[in-house]
Amino acid sequence: MGLVVVIGLQWGRPVLIPIALAILLTFLLNPIVRTLERRGLERLLAVLLAVSAAGFLLMGLGWIMTRQVATLLAELPRNTANIKAKVKTLRELGSGPFADQFTHMVDEISQELQRPSHPGSSASDLESNLAPRSPAEVTPFRAESTFWLHLTGYLGSAFEVFATLAFSLVLLVFFLLGRDDFRDRVVLLAGKTRLALTSKALEDVTDRISRYVVLVATVNGGFGILLATGLFVLQVPYALLWGFLAAGLRFVPYIGTWIGAVFPILMSLATFEGWWQPLAVIGYVMVLELTSNNLIEPFLFGHSIGVSPTALLISAAFWMFLWGPIGLVLSAPFAVCLVVLGKNIPQLRFLNLLLGDIPALEADVGIYQRLMLGDEHQAVRLVLQRRKDCPLDDVYDDMLIPALNYMKRDLQRDYLTDDDRQTILKGVRASLSEIDQLLLVTAPVPANLEEEILHKSHEIVSDLAARTVILGCPSMDDTDTAALEMLRQSINPAHGNFRAMAIELSMSELLFNIAQNPPDIVCIVSLPPGGLTHATYTCKRLREVSAKMQIIVGRWGPNARNKIERDRLQRAGATFVTTTVRETCKILETDYGLKPVLPPVSPLLT
Repeated sequence: MGLVVVIGLQWGRPVLIPIALAILLTFLLNPIVRTLERRGLERLLAVLLAVSAAGFLLMGLGWIMTRQVATLLAELPRNTANIKAKVKTLRELGSGPFADQFTHMVDEISQELQRPSHPGSSASDLESNLAPRSPAEVTPFRAESTFWLHLTGYLGSAFEVFATLAFSLVLLVFFLLGRDDFRDRVVLLAGKTRLALTSKALEDVTDRISRYVVLVATVNGGFGILLATGLFVLQVPYALLWGFLAAGLRFVPYIGTWIGAVFPILMSLATFEGWWQPLAVIGYVMVLELTSNNLIEPFLFGHSIGVSPTALLISAAFWMFLWGPIGLVLSAPFAVCLVVLGKNIPQLRFLNLLLGDIPALEADVGIYQRLMLGDEHQAVRLVLQRRKDCPLDDVYDDMLIPALNYMKRDLQRDYLTDDDRQTILKGVRASLSEIDQLLLVTAPVPANLEEEILHKSHEIVSDLAARTVILGCPSMDDTDTAALEMLRQSINPAHGNFRAMAIELSMSELLFNIAQNPPDIVCIVSLPPGGLTHATYTCKRLREVSAKMQIIVGRWGPNARNKIERDRLQRAGATFVTTTVRETCKILETDYGLKPVLPPVSPLLT
């Protein structure tokens, strides 16, 4: 099917290119036509005025560009001496042992390439082939026929260009006049039951695409005007031609601007003596491009136009292969139009997925995939990147906890092996270790360290005694232990003393330790799916030890929001049942006065 579409686009290019140009110009002129209609003009008159103005502008620019190109071609031979001087200077700068060896190598390669390709050919054969022919052998009408061939080719190309533009303008008039009728037909195809939804979607798509095309045309046109003005001030010949060329090439993503900058740079090298003007042209182009990319375009479009860089480059290569330079210019608007359609029309969402710049996988699924594949470095990078933008508990609840939930689910379905489980847990521990490094702030060591410690020892001991003791109990395995580590990192050590019990301890050993050193709060973590029975049993045994003990059961994960589970755990003795790390930290803060880790606390104070 895709091959048929490509063949159809290639075969139908004489018709499809004018249609594509007309559609693009429709989005560009539609806001102008609407503005004229709001001023009281009839649609036909508004369309004719807008199209006529655009046609005259294009024809005027075309005439000016044609004159400048013709003059440029006529004056190029005059700059031969200056170009030779520049080349000679470059050779002098590149003189040296390495340059001589390189030149010698190039000469040898050139001589090898100039040798006859057939072993049997000799110098005499070459001389006979290169010998001048007799007048009888020369075709008498060769020059005349070559002239007519060139003239015919030129006229054919010019006629094709003018025919394409004329057809595009005619289609443009009909597209602008029949805008509402076309929308109504598309709405009717979608069905009358979805009239409101389809109408709003089409209107939104049209407005978004029109706004993008207008903004791009404005930015590119402004860039071309500023470039032409700067080149005129720098006295670069044909500044208007280079500005127009740069504005058109800016429609080509990423490389269009620099391709357009090559021509004025070469012209400055050819026409000016010395190197000041060429370097000034290069600097001016770089300043314009950096200002446009980093200030103007982010302000107008946001940080992105919604299309991934890879999709833009593939679109440019694809349309250039099919339709040549016109396709190259239209490639970026085409890609943006497809992404906008994919965002607004449910049946075309695959376009947004394939071409859009939003991440294909959500944060939790993306990090789980990387952990499962053993890409520990990439997983840690994603966690640290998320930590810069979000609170710590959001990193846990949105990324690491769901990844552990997915792991337990896939283990139950036999999708993963025990080696896969260990790989995932290793990546989670590496991420938590990096977060620990961020939380630790190394305090400056005073010169009189011993005196400082003796002076503050009483205060430190008092602070330690005043801190709330939280005992963390994993319910089943080391997956719950990794989740407890997240809770430890979320508790400010200046307010809470967190102790985690080893998973290897038996229930009797756990109860003995609690009896010997009673904590203020016991937090049992049991990540779903599974583990509810173990959590219920642990909660019951702890409640048997003390009726006043504060027990928090953390069933963190999307599958834990179940009222039946909550009631069962509360009947077993749980004081609170939480479903996220965030909720657990909120209870610890509001009911027990434990502050979260904001800001990080120096280990010297803890």
